[in-house]
Amino acid sequence: MTTNDAQIRDSDFKMVTLDDKAAEKIDTPKYSYWKSVARTFFANKVTIAMFVLMLVILLMAFIQPLFSGYNMMDVNNINDFGARYNWPNAKYWFGTDADGKSLFDAIWAGARTSISIGVVASLITTVIGVVVGAFWGNSKRFDRLMLEIYNVFSNVPTLLIIIVLSYTFGNGFWNLIFAMTVTTWLGTAYFIRVQVMLRRDREYNIASKTLGTPTKRMIFRNVLPYLTSVIVTQLSQLLPSFISYEVFLSFLGVGLSSNVPSLGRLISQYSPYMTSYPYLFWLPVLVLALITVSLYIVGQNLADASDPRTHM
Repeated sequence: MTTNDAQIRDSDFKMVTLDDKAAEKIDTPKYSYWKSVARTFFANKVTIAMFVLMLVILLMAFIQPLFSGYNMMDVNNINDFGARYNWPNAKYWFGTDADGKSLFDAIWAGARTSISIGVVASLITTVIGVVVGAFWGNSKRFDRLMLEIYNVFSNVPTLLIIIVLSYTFGNGFWNLIFAMTVTTWLGTAYFIRVQVMLRRDREYNIASKTLGTPTKRMIFRNVLPYLTSVIVTQLSQLLPSFISYEVFLSFLGVGLSSNVPSLGRLISQYSPYMTSYPYLFWLPVLVLALITVSLYIVGQNLADASDPRTHM
């Protein structure tokens, strides 16, 4: 090695002082779970379109009836023949019915009732099902009891139970909610039970149990946080199904009181006009389809986005 080579190599190196703070710094990008969820969720253009549609529907359903003051039993315009059976126009966007009432006001008042029933029933079913299912999957003694109960009710069609209970307790908003949720939470609980059993014997849970961690703490700290996407998926399936139950029961004339508007009651009321005044029947059906499809797609994509495996 020559003197010049030694000088060149010495110039490539420089002595630096030791910085304790820099040595402790972790040189990795910051990770935020909810920011990653939002980034993944809004990366799909179809999801954005469905999300906007869902927001518009929810705003119309819960704000428009406050200004319209729609009353299903109001027949003040029944003698005004000029207001009856108007096809959609600039004044009546969705037309009018036999009583001269605006179908636009009727649809959004009915949508508010149907969506409210679906949301309340889904939340009750999910909360009870998740809590019971979490303890169900961690207790062998509780598992034997719950399996017998589940086997009994799972062999009876859910819709049949809802219809029987609706006839038994009579029409009413909360009576219908009770009829819908009294047994449906069992399906959610069984689903969560299976997911918990898949995770309860993993290394970190065995270590926590060995260290004496209470079962309740293990469930809510070690298990349920990893089931976020699973719970959202279940919720996204329950919401449209409960709305469909309400529509079907209202079509049959049970579940809600006769003076409470809902999409099912409107579809039932206007079904005889399917050929003569088709807008009266098909516009409520179209709004119902938009509600269920948008809620389902948004829910499914939110469930996918909440799975950390999609954040790569």
